[in-house]
Amino acid sequence: MGKGLIILAAVGMLFAYFVFNFVNDIESNDPDRIVSKEDRKAKEYARYYQKDALGEPVLDFRGVPVSKAKEVWSESPLRKEMLENFPQFELMKEYVTQRVVASPFQKYLLDKLDQVETDYFAGSIDSAEARRRLTEL
Repeated sequence: MGKGLIILAAVGMLFAYFVFNFVNDIESNDPDRIVSKEDRKAKEYARYYQKDALGEPVLDFRGVPVSKAKEVWSESPLRKEMLENFPQFELMKEYVTQRVVASPFQKYLLDKLDQVETDYFAGSIDSAEARRRLTEL
């Protein structure tokens, strides 16, 4: 009975060794395990960025649905840079024209800027509301 118990323990240890090594190999080869959700999103959004002639990042939404472009824009540092020009709407429009490649989204963005500008200068909204609308574009 002693030999049977020793053999059973050895076979069990050998089985556990192979199972743990197999699982460890699978986990170490899984790239999604290492990359966080934010990293994957940043990697996905990176394909919309290009460099212009001056080396500045620009967003290229040609052939991209406006809904997807809105999603990328909301996470973009370019959006934050544009908002730094508030309430100078002409600078904001120029920024969009220079940093977003001509596309349906660029037209959408410029139209929204015009709407907020009109409401802001007409006095129907205050600066806090204008900033909120611009943030939610």
